[in-house]
Amino acid sequence: MALEKIQLIKLDQIDRPVKISRDIIDPEKVRELAESIRESGLLQPIILTPRNGRYEIAAGDRRFLAHKLLNLKEIKAIVKELDEREVVVIRGIENLQRVDLTPSEEGQVYLALKEEGGLNTKEICKKTGKSNNTVVRLMHFAKCPEEVRRAVDRKDISLLTWETLQEIDDPVAFDYHFKMAASNGITAVVARLWVDDYFKTKTGTYYTDDGGAPPLNVET
Repeated sequence: MALEKIQLIKLDQIDRPVKISRDIIDPEKVRELAESIRESGLLQPIILTPRNGRYEIAAGDRRFLAHKLLNLKEIKAIVKELDEREVVVIRGIENLQRVDLTPSEEGQVYLALKEEGGLNTKEICKKTGKSNNTVVRLMHFAKCPEEVRRAVDRKDISLLTWETLQEIDDPVAFDYHFKMAASNGITAVVARLWVDDYFKTKTGTYYTDDGGAPPLNVET
């Protein structure tokens, strides 16, 4: 297979992605990358695709920002003709290679690969190397309300604990238990006890430590 040609493209001819996959670009990470590029040069060229006489970044947004921070005029790039779906897939896979992705961000990448990239779950697993269970779990999680996602992203509550509490089928009861869990940092084991207690209470089953009915002389 022929090597892809690396070109020098002027920064002022390049546009950043219209949709940025990450909501926040950490300035400190960009500064660290800029220092690395200053010391060792750019080790991996960015990927560009032609758009209306200019170039749009398909992969390498942070490398582009680091070059701007260094006041460089050109950047090493590979130019490819890509359609929108191909760009989504390339950006998604690049994002998954970062070590600082939150569960919400990772789930959003899988959703983008499915909804915008046109990939099914099996294809997503094949391209990313992730298990079917991981992809399905995080896509489901990415659709949750922002309050829930923030709590898991901040590690106030684990993903497994949230999944356990999701068995609670009453929205008000779930909200109560979820907020209690996030406030106290409970484990999935404790969450399982809460869920079991919820269903026993829901069915009106009073119980003793051994699961049986309480003695008749016990006052309620």
